[in-house]
Amino acid sequence: MAQQRILFVDDEPQLLGGLRRMLWDRRGVWEMHFAEGGAAALALLEQTPMDLVVSDVRMPGMDGPEFLEAVRRRWPGTVRMILSGHSDREFVYRSIKPAHQYLSKPCTPQELKATIDRVLGLREIFTDERLRETVARIDSLPVLPAVFAELTEELRSPNTSFKTLGLILDKDIGLAAGLLKLVNSSFFGLPRRVASTEQAVTLLGLETVRTLVLSHSLFSRFDSRRYPNFGLSGLWEHSLGVARLAKNLAVLEGAGKPVEDVCFMAGLVHDAGKLILADLFEAEYSRVLETARTRNITTWQAEMEILGVSHAEIGAYLLGLWGFEESVVLGVARHHQPGLTVPGAPLAVPAVHAANALEHALVVIHLQYAEHPLDTDALTALGLGPRLEAWREAGRSLFSQGDGLAQ
Repeated sequence: MAQQRILFVDDEPQLLGGLRRMLWDRRGVWEMHFAEGGAAALALLEQTPMDLVVSDVRMPGMDGPEFLEAVRRRWPGTVRMILSGHSDREFVYRSIKPAHQYLSKPCTPQELKATIDRVLGLREIFTDERLRETVARIDSLPVLPAVFAELTEELRSPNTSFKTLGLILDKDIGLAAGLLKLVNSSFFGLPRRVASTEQAVTLLGLETVRTLVLSHSLFSRFDSRRYPNFGLSGLWEHSLGVARLAKNLAVLEGAGKPVEDVCFMAGLVHDAGKLILADLFEAEYSRVLETARTRNITTWQAEMEILGVSHAEIGAYLLGLWGFEESVVLGVARHHQPGLTVPGAPLAVPAVHAANALEHALVVIHLQYAEHPLDTDALTALGLGPRLEAWREAGRSLFSQGDGLAQ
């Protein structure tokens, strides 16, 4: 296997020397390059393509956010990280869009190596270079205008609460994913990754959330006029129903609140890849939707036939780049193919698969809708065969009164 190329950028030679020493044991795995400042780094990139760049924030001439934005435009497939000891929130806000992840100094060798390995390992899930470059270019997911308006109105209210904001954020895939991308950056130094929007708002604080949403254009609004055949509100209703059932299944298994939150978030964002495909591959995805409709097959099947890749892998790749917890990423990546996982897989994998299949079966949009069968063989192989009837009953209980979207 060819070595993966990594470029480290800092204006201080001593810090680059420290990185060389810190990462000496990785020289057999990574081809490492070092550049003093953004201009030198861009010149090096012109000669040598990189798989990943790690940049400091404060540099004279061209700072980190400017450098990473240039990389995003010119080499979109390159993974982009910020590594900085500065706590200036303005720099952090400016880094949110061009950087996939933000690491704070001091950063232990183990943390830096693990983060880089985890991000580069995503390429094993998602091997299509053209699509990978397109996904890596994304800095935000589109959001429902009505939900965005509700969020901004609530943020301007003097009586807003963390709980209310969390409930609004859970109404939209793009809003939830954007906030969790930020709160899980090491800038905030949290001991574990957060999978709850209410907890994310609590940790960020109201002023930070207000600044991000109202001043820094963290979110892009979804233009429904461009996608007349793509029902974003229907996607949200389905995603929230899957999220609630996946969480209920975790409760049923006595998994504990952290795992419940992971299952909820994996369910909420499990179809995020559809947003990406509809937004960036409009013509191809129109063919996918038309094929699924005329042949009465699932969207996932049509994607695999026409694109050779599905929304599951695309969504998982972006969430992995953004630093989402591995359990969430796997739950998204395998929600149509739980059989590709092994015993001991995170509960989010079978829970989101089952919740997705049961929601499709129990919330019938129209009678000709293609079936999304429950993969009982895979779930049995994961040791969950005896639990399937209880899971089906949990689905019937949640959706029988039409309350799958109730808060």
